[in-house]
Amino acid sequence: METKAEIRKRILEVRKGLTDEEVSSKSAAIVQKVIKTPEYMEADNILLYADYCREVMTRGIFDDAVLRKKRVFFPRADSLTNTMEFYQIVSVRQLERGYMDILEPKEDMKLRYKFQPKEDTLVIMPGVAFDTSGYRVGYGKGFYDKYLVNKRQLSTMALAYACQIVDEIPRKEYDIRMDKIVTEEIIYSFLRI
Repeated sequence: METKAEIRKRILEVRKGLTDEEVSSKSAAIVQKVIKTPEYMEADNILLYADYCREVMTRGIFDDAVLRKKRVFFPRADSLTNTMEFYQIVSVRQLERGYMDILEPKEDMKLRYKFQPKEDTLVIMPGVAFDTSGYRVGYGKGFYDKYLVNKRQLSTMALAYACQIVDEIPRKEYDIRMDKIVTEEIIYSFLRI
């Protein structure tokens, strides 16, 4: 079996090879699937990510969530501890370049609107690769695994292109399985045991 590092390297190369048109059209198809899921429809709070480096684009989800009067939160990373917290925004103008040049809530946003875990929340997350059992490979720093470790009441949904799905990812006890993975072709759903 490939290691996580090997999977990460291989899939990042594949993703880098996607054209702008492919990224745009596949992302649009994924967004349309996401906003029709019961998890999204029923959630009052959406923890979203700002897409980076050819990840599935999330602007359509943000715009839809704001229209539906959902509260939308984006992560702000702490590179010293490899942890993150989520802060509410109502406009993309409240984002600025941060860790790894990824858009995140502006510094002054830390003073207010910090997310407090609630059950009516959907965490929509990125990743590099996913397997057909619901596990993911991120960029290797464990931001999401650390964030979710004591927040299992939150529903999780990962966004990925079909080319990011692999047969199996090696996993450790702290790796968190997704509840759903949405690609442009199929939605994978996993029951919690």
